[in-house]
Amino acid sequence: MATVLVVDDRATNREVARLTLDDGGHHVIEATGGPEALDLARRLHPDVVLADVVMPGMDGYEFVHLLRADAGTADIPVLLYSANYRPDEALPLAAAYGVTQVLAKSADPDVLLAAVEHALHTVPVTGLAAVGDVGAEHLRTVNAKLLEKVLALDASEARFHALADVSPVGIVSGHTGLHATYTNPRLAEITGLGPEQLAGHGWMCCLDQRHREDLLHDGLPVDPASFYGEQDLPGGRRWLHTTIRQITDEKGGFVATVDDVTAVVEHEIAERRRIAERFDSLARLSGAVAHDFNNMLNIILSFGEFTAEALRDTVGTVLTAERAGEMLDDLDRISQAGKRAAHLAHELLSFGGREVVQPTVLDPHAVFGEVTELLEPVLGRHVTVSVDLHPEVRNIFADGGQLTRILINLASNARDAMPDGGALTLTADNDGDNVHIAVHDTGHGMSPEVLDRAVEPFFTTKPKGHGTGLGLATAYGILRQAHGELVLESSPGNGTTVHLYLPATDEPAAGSTPPAAASAGTGQTILIADDEDGVREAARRILNRAGYTVLAAGDGRAALRVARDHPGTIDALLTDVVMPHMNGPELAAALTAERPGTPVLYMSGYADPLMTDQGQLDPNVTVVSKPFTADRLLAALHATLTAAARR
Repeated sequence: MATVLVVDDRATNREVARLTLDDGGHHVIEATGGPEALDLARRLHPDVVLADVVMPGMDGYEFVHLLRADAGTADIPVLLYSANYRPDEALPLAAAYGVTQVLAKSADPDVLLAAVEHALHTVPVTGLAAVGDVGAEHLRTVNAKLLEKVLALDASEARFHALADVSPVGIVSGHTGLHATYTNPRLAEITGLGPEQLAGHGWMCCLDQRHREDLLHDGLPVDPASFYGEQDLPGGRRWLHTTIRQITDEKGGFVATVDDVTAVVEHEIAERRRIAERFDSLARLSGAVAHDFNNMLNIILSFGEFTAEALRDTVGTVLTAERAGEMLDDLDRISQAGKRAAHLAHELLSFGGREVVQPTVLDPHAVFGEVTELLEPVLGRHVTVSVDLHPEVRNIFADGGQLTRILINLASNARDAMPDGGALTLTADNDGDNVHIAVHDTGHGMSPEVLDRAVEPFFTTKPKGHGTGLGLATAYGILRQAHGELVLESSPGNGTTVHLYLPATDEPAAGSTPPAAASAGTGQTILIADDEDGVREAARRILNRAGYTVLAAGDGRAALRVARDHPGTIDALLTDVVMPHMNGPELAAALTAERPGTPVLYMSGYADPLMTDQGQLDPNVTVVSKPFTADRLLAALHATLTAAARR
């Protein structure tokens, strides 16, 4: 085991060398500079000295020169190591001082241990070259390396300034007392202050008063510290995220970054505002829906009780025409309330873009012709209607019934906006891949505040009882589901124009086919699946009365079991779309796999599981919308059976 004196001004370098030498079985003593090392060498006479080349005050060459000049230490072997000089650069001058070997600080531990072992068995050269020659060579070596380092420092500083100048965040650096000696241009942009105003403690305007006082009182934090908040700066109020880090080298100091996150915060605030507005809108929607449905349910429940009471009172008596008429009137009230509820449900589904639709190719001329015939009783004689269609307007792909409903609703809104009369103009022309339909009125128009909320569901400016506020909301939802667009243009005193943009197509319009009439069954067997007992029973009664044989099940799994237990033919499946355990499409797939060719008719008011990614029904799917009447259900079933027979 040898005693090795390690001379280096940096503690980390000494620690690395000590760990390596300890592992090699050597005893290490340390010195932070040349003078201290000379004193230790004279007193302790180590076996080997490992000295840094570049050290403040006395570099490694001067240390070796003085070590060799002392007869008591001249025979100690010396190794030089350096992170600044390459060994081939330092060796000529080192050899002149009798240095055994020059190592790079990045050398492997084994290299250092081998060099120490070699030095222990090598007699150092104690006779020095001429002092003048060595001194001149020393100066040339040091000056060459100094010039190299200065040039590298200049290049590094230029790169730093280039990076700092284009940095998206403000940068501050300075002394331990938080005095800034450098700020980059971005910080001046953020704060609206010049470099001279940001110097010293001026940059601390990026922190709020409390944090400034804490930092100035407590000093630099040991760990990186972040500060976030809104600051009132000469350049305006800004949201800033400031991070301060302590520099832990010998000189110390700090560096800080200042990130202007105003745009991000404002976006988050705006997003939270939009979310709050959506919740408000949903609250209004749920309140309005609950109000209207409760009114309708009140009618249904109350007049249902009246009818039940009347029937109980007639038990054992003769049912007169007068009593029967009263009960029929009550039942009619129940029916009308049910129809109103069904209409409201369809309006809500249309607004959400989830109504069952059957888009076809439509000729705008035919659509406008049908609509204008329906407008006269809607508008009255005080509103004049004019139609202007481009002669070569293309066909459109949409649900004809929905489009007609939109135009009728828009015409009704226009009539209400023109209480003293006016003009309504319908136009249609080509617009790129769309057909542009415009509905313009000469009414009083809408203020910007009303225009901004016009398509909100249940928002209306009409007196109570004169509108549901679902017209434009429904039109918006229908257009969105049809991959179209609705644009409103209005201002007070200038009327309103509603622009509809619908996908155009060059396919020919489908010929009008009358709806299939309800017909009696001929004993065909129909499998019904619906998890709602009342709906299932209603469908069963309608089909039984029409002459069909009915098999019924409460869900998809039960329907499959019924089908497997049925020995005969199943002529069609009538199934709900949304059911627990197994929905309608899954049931249809399983049943047709076991009984190929079985036609399927869906019944639903919410057919989302049947819709494509584009929000449309598959062309091979047929749906009868809930709530259905007997005639509509029988007509749809008859059409499904007829189409299957043709196939």
